[in-house]
Amino acid sequence: MAELTNRQRKAIAALLSTRNVTEAAQASQVGERTLYRWLTQADFRAAVTDAESEAIDAAARRLIGLQDSAINTIQDVLAKAGAAVKLRAAQTILDYLLKLRELRSIETRLTELEKAVQNGK
Repeated sequence: MAELTNRQRKAIAALLSTRNVTEAAQASQVGERTLYRWLTQADFRAAVTDAESEAIDAAARRLIGLQDSAINTIQDVLAKAGAAVKLRAAQTILDYLLKLRELRSIETRLTELEKAVQNGK
């Protein structure tokens, strides 16, 4: 993979912190056409994808840190809520738990498949 220039690194940071390519180009002081051209280059696109993954991982860590507070808030609200609100909240919670279980199952199966592929090589 080719080494990125400082301008490209600034552009990637801007892409993560602005709403669109036009704003990212302005924020990083790079021409918009130049930024669009860079986005067609495999090395630059891979660096953007890596930066996005790192940002998502950081956000996930922050959310994990907030989970106890969020659950406590739900419990506090449920304790004071009427029957209709409690029923809707219970349905929503169960839906999310099922989705979480499904995602964990898929992740486990995918990991096992990846190991099988690696061992087969």
